[in-house]
Amino acid sequence: MQWSRLTRWSVALLATASMAISTAPVSAELKPGDKLDKSNCNEAKDLLPENVAEKFCKGMYTAEIIEVKDDAFQYSKKFKSGSEANAGKYYVTDDGYMYETASKTWPHFWYGFPFPNVDEKDPKAGSMVMYNHQVARFQIDDVYWFLAVKWATPTGFDRSVEFGAYATWYIGRHSGPTDNPDDTYLKNIIFGVAPYDVVGVSTLEWWHTDPATWQSIWAFVPTIRRVRRLTASNSSEGMFGSIIARDDAYGWAGKIQYMNWKLIGLKDILVPIAPTGIEKAMVAGEPAPKKLATTPSMITAKGEIPANQVARITWDPSERVVAGYEVEGWQGAAWAPTNLKLAKRKCWIVEAIPKDPYYSYGRRIVYIDQTAYWAYWATLYDRAGEYWKTLLWEDKMAYTPGRDMTVRHPFWGMSEDVRQNRASFFDVQSKGYYTEYELGFPDSTYTTGNLSAMGK
Repeated sequence: MQWSRLTRWSVALLATASMAISTAPVSAELKPGDKLDKSNCNEAKDLLPENVAEKFCKGMYTAEIIEVKDDAFQYSKKFKSGSEANAGKYYVTDDGYMYETASKTWPHFWYGFPFPNVDEKDPKAGSMVMYNHQVARFQIDDVYWFLAVKWATPTGFDRSVEFGAYATWYIGRHSGPTDNPDDTYLKNIIFGVAPYDVVGVSTLEWWHTDPATWQSIWAFVPTIRRVRRLTASNSSEGMFGSIIARDDAYGWAGKIQYMNWKLIGLKDILVPIAPTGIEKAMVAGEPAPKKLATTPSMITAKGEIPANQVARITWDPSERVVAGYEVEGWQGAAWAPTNLKLAKRKCWIVEAIPKDPYYSYGRRIVYIDQTAYWAYWATLYDRAGEYWKTLLWEDKMAYTPGRDMTVRHPFWGMSEDVRQNRASFFDVQSKGYYTEYELGFPDSTYTTGNLSAMGK
């Protein structure tokens, strides 16, 4: 009798629990048009990088959910064909070096994604994803940038540094191979413009194709009016003293061989998209005056841009990312983008462990689009494994008339340092900032003599 009564009670209890479970509200899936904020942040916890969802839950960030399909990422036909033709041409060694299948050594020029068919089960998949990621921004011949790095604290805008940059790519060039006497894949000069404290501060970098050779870096020091050789390990230190390191641009801008890369997985992630979408037209125009000379005739193909003109990008105020400190009454983080948009994209999740024991970061997790190979997020940890920084990166698909030439164009990036409780922005889209592609910088541009000429 007692057992019968206990049994009836148990059955009733189970039935009640079952009804409670079946009638409990189910978390609604985020869909285009929804707003993500602290009221529904739990719905995004499995769709955002570690430590990012909690920023929404704390009210630091809000975002509009949008949709961006694969066909929105339209690379040029030439780039697509080059990528398809690369199938089987390259492989990754046990050291993480990309070698040619035919020569069994590193390549000196390549065009298109070197690994058009990445198998997530391949133990070298992490490195393959990163080599593809690198080439997404190497589709043009050269570039001149005028931009800024800005700082923000919890109370608002702090300060900014404006600078310019000359850069020439020696791989992935739309015009094809060019003279490359130093066997590099990239050379650049970066120089300070404002405030006056940074005028004359400039650096020169040569990024070597030899995977075992670190990049060469020189700096002009205005106080002694001399050029000094620097160690390559400082690429993990902030540019002009900011939160953003040289290696942080694009989610990862350093030499791939500096890291041991491992593919963690492939999953849906909510990723940041520029306020007006991913498309941006490059318009033909006269080049702005520059201190260093150009040779336009060396650019033999530039996507329907007329001879002696450049592919130019400028910005309208309506396209800008607006930071929290610019909006009266904003309740989130002062550095948060108030017009942030997020789209669900399938992403490679790749882990990087530095080979250099003196490198500042101990671990980096990068979230990279499976189709476009753009990085959107990166989470950075110190040598003790403690969370340190979050990178948020937005790009544009820049294209010339007829889409004969395309490139992944940097638009806006942010690095948030949770230790210092402040952030820095990589800003190419405010006031008079602009970019020019296809100018014709000869290899002789990138010398220590020209580095000195950029000084005071």
